[in-house]
Amino acid sequence: MQTRDKMAENTVSIEKISKKYGEKTIIESVSFGLKENEKIGLVAINGCGKTTLLKMIAGEEYPDTGKITFRKNLKTGYLPQKPKLNPENTVWEEIFESKDEKFLLLKEYGRILFQSEHEQSAELFDKQQTIYDKIEHSGAWEIETKARKYLSLLGLKDPNKIIGNLSGGEQRRVDIARVLMSDPDVILLDEPTNHLDIDSIEWLQDFLRDSKSTLLFVTHDRYFLDEVCTGIMAIDEGKVKFYNGNYSYYLEKKAMELIDLQRKETRRQSQLKRELKWLNRGARARSSKPKNHLDRVHDLMNKSYLKPENKMKISFQTVRQGKTVLEVHNITKKYDKNLFSNFSHFFTKGEKVGIIGDNGSGKTTFLKILTGTEKPDSGFVKTGLNTRFSYFRQEDEIYAADISVTDYINEYAPNVKTGTGSLLSASEILKRFLFNGKMQHSKLSSLSGGERRRLFLLKSLLFGANFLIMDEPTNDFDIKTLEILEDYLDDFPGCLLIVSHDRYFLDRTVDSLFVFEEGKIIKFPGNYSDFLLVKKYKKEKKEEKINKKELYKEQKSIKIKKISYKDKLELEATEKEIAELEEKLAEQEKELSENSANLGKDDFIRISRESEEIEKKLNIKMERWEELEALNN
Repeated sequence: MQTRDKMAENTVSIEKISKKYGEKTIIESVSFGLKENEKIGLVAINGCGKTTLLKMIAGEEYPDTGKITFRKNLKTGYLPQKPKLNPENTVWEEIFESKDEKFLLLKEYGRILFQSEHEQSAELFDKQQTIYDKIEHSGAWEIETKARKYLSLLGLKDPNKIIGNLSGGEQRRVDIARVLMSDPDVILLDEPTNHLDIDSIEWLQDFLRDSKSTLLFVTHDRYFLDEVCTGIMAIDEGKVKFYNGNYSYYLEKKAMELIDLQRKETRRQSQLKRELKWLNRGARARSSKPKNHLDRVHDLMNKSYLKPENKMKISFQTVRQGKTVLEVHNITKKYDKNLFSNFSHFFTKGEKVGIIGDNGSGKTTFLKILTGTEKPDSGFVKTGLNTRFSYFRQEDEIYAADISVTDYINEYAPNVKTGTGSLLSASEILKRFLFNGKMQHSKLSSLSGGERRRLFLLKSLLFGANFLIMDEPTNDFDIKTLEILEDYLDDFPGCLLIVSHDRYFLDRTVDSLFVFEEGKIIKFPGNYSDFLLVKKYKKEKKEEKINKKELYKEQKSIKIKKISYKDKLELEATEKEIAELEEKLAEQEKELSENSANLGKDDFIRISRESEEIEKKLNIKMERWEELEALNN
């Protein structure tokens, strides 16, 4: 664990800050510092003040007591959990939102360019030329080049798009680019991986890890925490505690702390037992100072080392699935581009499938087609008679802000059957989801984003569904809630279909994937980590094949001489065999890419094994070819 008492060395110093909302204490007399180039991940359960702490450091809110001090001339970048962008601005205008003169010039230049698309005038041309000259003189084009690079890496191709016309995920990426553009010395990020696809997450992960900025961030992505963090700050009951290492180190230390507390608790129980035994022996055997013993007994009784853990419990009765679960027959969907074509899949009992793909590739549309809220352009979906869907959506539900937590659940189910057959009231089931007596009477508007999301999760599980569909379920949940949800989904007897970019969550919960890419849905028999390994392997093999082909062409262009007639015949035969093997391999790859929607798990295994055999033969032939070519040289 790390000591944090040398405030003079800090880039940011937090001294005895406290914050309350009504009667609820969020942060209580907390002091710590952030040092240069530190990368600190903030972990705690929902409602414990993670977002509030970031807002106070960013100056969005003020502490009730205490102070926050920054080293002089520091720039701070803050990414809120929900983007606060001007819906009328273009992407350019948002990412150049700064008082810096260079940013203002680029913002004005972008505005004039956008205006010139709709009107032409000499005055407008003169303005454009004047701004252009100022940008040239100030060297601001470097910033513009950097902006294009960030937008491209985050998957935003058109900087002239209006913010109000972008999806939630696209707005999130604009907001990230806005924060990074100013090269902040201190970066504060609240759930930066929400709505990002895997390529954007990995780029951001590498960027932050290699950055020289001080970083404090909240995320539920455990792989992201492990890769980026140099330290973990845990909030519990308004207090903070630091751990000098990544998330894996933090988990190890927490496990060691628990073992230590269990040992102390065992000793306390043993001492208490001895003292009670002494008190029960009778007055004659007691010493002349029994009050000391009584005080000691009271202390031991009140000093438990292990706090009772308030843990969420998920248990609901589910309807048994029938012979037919869900059949997808040759569905196709297009908007301005082809999302997927002729996709078929027959779900079997207990099947658990993850869905991955870039933003805008049609994942959410696919879920809507399966649940009947949207129609495919062609093909059809057949739902089994006993199939009961539960759809946990990515976006927040529309809700009445002034309704209480209890009234919200009562609207849907005053009583709920658990997995063991017990009938629980709305109040009892809310307690199991960590909504205690006070919170049950709270208005929905007063809940944190994570608490409200947990309530929506409860509502989606109430009705005994046997086919759970979840669209980005990990957004805004704390890690503890995710671990409990993962355990529940592990044992869930029905079908799962989960859209997520959370690599750890998918590894825990699914057995196969639907991969949305280039207008197709490809079936993959494995979890997310398996898919990434295969993707990496294919990329390496492709690069290796290109290198070998280049060498092959280069060597082939050299005139053969000083080679025996027998070797010459073998060389020519080997070249022919190499061409045939490469053609076979290309056919296998074509079958995988073009016919993947209709391939089963056994087909994937067969084709993969055949491809491996062809690769082995090809490598042997290439080695022999290189030996024969060497004779010429």
